[in-house]
Amino acid sequence: MKNIIISTFVLLLSLTSYSVSEEFNENLIYEGTISSAYNQVDLPMLPGKWKVYDLEKSGSVPSGNFYVFANLVPIEIGPNDNSVYFDNINFGILGSKSEETDYRRTFFGCDSGFYSAADNKTKNIVTRGSGNFEETCSVAINNEGDFGGLSNQFYYTDCGEICVEVSFSLYRESYNINSNEFVEFSEKLFEAIRSTVSGGDGTLEFLSDYKI
Repeated sequence: MKNIIISTFVLLLSLTSYSVSEEFNENLIYEGTISSAYNQVDLPMLPGKWKVYDLEKSGSVPSGNFYVFANLVPIEIGPNDNSVYFDNINFGILGSKSEETDYRRTFFGCDSGFYSAADNKTKNIVTRGSGNFEETCSVAINNEGDFGGLSNQFYYTDCGEICVEVSFSLYRESYNINSNEFVEFSEKLFEAIRSTVSGGDGTLEFLSDYKI
């Protein structure tokens, strides 16, 4: 009887851990792909190990009336480090019944001044109906004084029943990204994001070829 109770407890604990691992937690380390995040979507991670730096969540996931915004940074960042000198990941998951989702469907983030003002950039918006679209855009930061700061920026959004946002900031001094190849690089990155979000096996391991 004692063994049955212990086995049941271990099983329940493992199921609980699995459930928690699908949601962002400041005490967990992330790498690879986050599968079925908030039971909604698979999310791609940049290579390496990551921790949650900032997290905002509202509402109930089962009800669909929720949203989650998370900023992740490399685990080596210390309390006195400035995150702008490191790669960053930003995720947004907006539930099907959230007012935040309804609002997000009314505009394109790639129309913002941040992307419009840059010289070396990409932008692609595919609409599938009212409030149903995919948008991608990127900005190459080649000099410290360039618009946008110290990182090359890559932004992906897919809005349908839910909205999913994936944003990567790659610290420019850590990568050898030639401005002449920036469009090709962006397309490869967005295709990997798109494949992961749609349930495929997209990988970002190719980024190691550009690391300095």
